[in-house]
This record gives sequence, C-alpha cells and structure tokens, in this order.
Amino acid sequence: DKAVHEQLACWCKTNDREKTAAIEAGDQKVTALEAFLGEAKAKMDELKTKRDETLDEVNRDEAALQQASTLRMKDNKVFHAEEMNLVEAVKACDQALTVLGKHNVAPPGFAQVRAVAEHLQRAQVMELGHHSVSASDMLALRTFLMKAQGATSFLAIPGYQSHAPQSGQIFGVLGQMKEDFEKDLSEAQAKEKKDFEEYAMLKAAKEEEIAAGRKLQAELDQQIAELMEKHAQAFQELEDTEAQLELDSTFLATLKTKCAESGAEFDQRVKDRLTEIVAVEDTIKI
Repeated sequence: DKAVHEQLACWCKTNDREKTAAIEAGDQKVTALEAFLGEAKAKMDELKTKRDETLDEVNRDEAALQQASTLRMKDNKVFHAEEMNLVEAVKACDQALTVLGKHNVAPPGFAQVRAVAEHLQRAQVMELGHHSVSASDMLALRTFLMKAQGATSFLAIPGYQSHAPQSGQIFGVLGQMKEDFEKDLSEAQAKEKKDFEEYAMLKAAKEEEIAAGRKLQAELDQQIAELMEKHAQAFQELEDTEAQLELDSTFLATLKTKCAESGAEFDQRVKDRLTEIVAVEDTIKI
C-alpha cells in the first residue's frame, strides 16, 4: 500500500508541476496574443485610413485630369474655328488687295470686284475686324461690300463710279485688316501652343501622381490582406490556447482534489493499522 501511495504521490507531484507550468505558459501566450491582436487591429485601421485617403487623392487627380482634358478639347475646338476663320479672312483680304491694288496693271473687272466682295463677306471680315478698324472705315467697307454684291455696274460701287482702278480708303482698310488678322492668327497660334504645352505638362504630372497613387493603393491592400491573415491566425490561436487553458485548469483542480483525497485516505489507513497493531499487542500482553 505504501509503495502504491508513493507512486501515486510522485505522479500527482509531476502532473501538478507540469500542468502549473503549462497554465503559466498559456496565460503568458494569451497576454501576448491579445496584445498582438490589439496592435494588429490598430495597424489595420491605420492602413485602411491611409488607403482610403490615397484612393480619394487618386480620384481627385483623375477628376482634375478629366476636367483639364475636357477644357483642353473645348479650347482646341474654339482655336481651330478661330484659326480657320482668320486664315480665310487673310486669304480674302490678300485676294482683295491683289485685285484692287495699285500693282495690278489692268483695272479690275466688274466680275472680279463682285467676287472679291463676296469672298470678303463669306470670310466674315466685318465681324472679325470690327475691333481694330475705326467706325468710319467700317462704314465705308460695309457700304462697299453691300453695293458691290448687288451692283450691276461700277457706277453703283463706292470708289468706282469713275471706273477708278481701286478705292484708296477701301484698299487701306483691307490692308490694315489683313495685318490685324495675321497678328491675331499668330497670337492665337502662339497661345494654342502654350496652352497645349501647359496641358501636356499637367497631364504628365497627374498621370504620374495617379500611377504612384495606384501603386501605393495596391501595396496598402497587400499589407492589409497579410495583416488580416495574421490577425485571423492569431485569433484562432487565442481561442485554442484559451480552450486548452480551461482543460488544463480543470485537470489541475481535479488532480489536486483527487491527490489530496488519496493522501488523506492513505494517512487514515496508516492510522487505522497502527491502532490495530496497538490493540493486538495489548491483547497479547494479557
């Protein structure tokens, strides 16, 4: 009985020591896992906030680029219309100056004058040149164009009633207009070139910013995914550790109870045997 009790006592002591150490290690592991889960959640929230801010910035850059592209297309369309009108106006003025000019050896024919007037009218020189020509000159040119297109002879055209080769005032007005149109055309082309270059620089910068933002977004998504996976693994490990701690704690409590009861029972048996031995010895003495 004593040998069995000693073996049981050794078993109780060994298991008590091992389970106590396991519970201490489990408690430390739970503390570490809970700390990691808290840090991981805070880090994920930080990364998600940064990702959302990055995405918002990318969206703003894309919207700004789209707005700039739309405006550029609109401005370019306006420029081409203006360029076409100015080029046509320059041609019309140049033709008129050639036909009406002093260098023209033969006087212009009636049909030529009418053709010049019609070309000037189609080229909208009146509308394009009103800002650079005096009111009196504009009135003279307007009268010339109206009369020339509806006239049936030189007599009805201002400046040509005497079959003069050209009208000095009209020639001067058209010469000034041509210079103004050429200047406006040059300025418009220079402005278009400058606007295009500025847009190209803006486009390149925005595309670079968008590409960098998309790259950062992808990197943040990867970091969030990896951290979420580690968080899930740690959470599962925490649940398993807590479950094992509960089993170990229950086992240790049962072990202490059973071992204590076994020890008490052994002590009682020893006491009872000693009592029996004393009683037997007393009987023998009698």
